[in-house]
Order: sequence, then structure tokens, then C-alpha cells
Amino acid sequence: MKIRQLFGLKSHKKTVSATPSQSPEGPPTIEDGSPNSLRRRLVQVLLNDATRRHGIPAGWLDCQMLLVSSRSRGEGMYLRIIMKHWDIRMLTYAVAFEKSLMHDIMRFEPHAKDWLYGVSWQFETGKSCPYPELPDPALWSAPPRKFSAEDDLKQDLERMFAVRDADMLLRSEAAGPHAKGAYAATEPLPLRKR
Repeated sequence: MKIRQLFGLKSHKKTVSATPSQSPEGPPTIEDGSPNSLRRRLVQVLLNDATRRHGIPAGWLDCQMLLVSSRSRGEGMYLRIIMKHWDIRMLTYAVAFEKSLMHDIMRFEPHAKDWLYGVSWQFETGKSCPYPELPDPALWSAPPRKFSAEDDLKQDLERMFAVRDADMLLRSEAAGPHAKGAYAATEPLPLRKR
């Protein structure tokens, strides 16, 4: 299936006279109706589908297609995946996500290896990243800490409890001082002797 058929577009033939410095179709462009425009739309649709399928919240990732011209390979495109929300899990699984997205692209457009030259990542996380400064240089010489599923679960629970505790604190402060003293302190019952 061709990309044009996938998006329901009719074939447009261009009549541009070729000069020695450009191809018969003219310089590379991403204008509507051009092959690069269709490729950009295909990649955008596949990226949105991959984020939804893998459970990544909407708005965390976006993409751009950059036109390039190489002497050895000719005209092509680079895919830039833009991370818009900081989350350590996204960094942990970025390589796996990229691999899955590339598999999807190759499945829908088998000739993508001819025009898709590579993938890069860009971080536009704003203030959502908790690490705005580099750590002490000694960090890089220490062996990396191994994470397990149990560590991920523990971190998720700690975050949930922190949110819950902050919410309970806000509610108790909003209720006023009389709400705090409305209950008697609990004490354990003494054990009965048999």
C-alpha cells in the first residue's frame, strides 16, 4: 500500500523543469501533497498510535521531520522525537519506544530505509525535570544502581502516598483547628489473661 493511498490522496504530477543543481521534482519540501508531507503525516500518526498503544499519556511526546540532503545518500528526512514531559520511565524505555516506532514505520512504508536517515531526541520538558543541574562528578565513576520492578513499584507507592498525605494535610488545614481535635487519640487495648 502506498502512502498516498493510506491517506486517501490522489497522485499529483509536477511539471518542473530540471536544472543541474536540483532534481526533476524540485528542491525538497514538506508542502501539502508532496511525498515528504505524506511521510511526515504517516510518522505523526504512527507516533500517536504508538504512544496510545504503549499507555504513554497524550502530550508527552511529539515529533518533527527534518529535511536533509546528503551527497552520499541524496535527499531524505530525520525524525526528531520531542519529549515534552519529564518522566524517568520515559527515559528508561526510550530506546524500546524508538525501536517499536521504527518497526511500525517499516511495516507501513517498507522503503523508509531509503528516506529516513535517523532518529534523534529533543527535550522540551520545561520545569517538569527535577534535575536542572549536573551532579557531582563522582556519580559517573560509581557503578550504576540496578533497578528492578520492585523498585519501580516502591517509587510509585511512595509518590502516591506523598500525594495522598499532601492532600490530607491541605484538607485538615482547610477544615480548621477544631477538625484536628475532634477525635480522641487511639490507644492499644491491654491483652486479656486467660
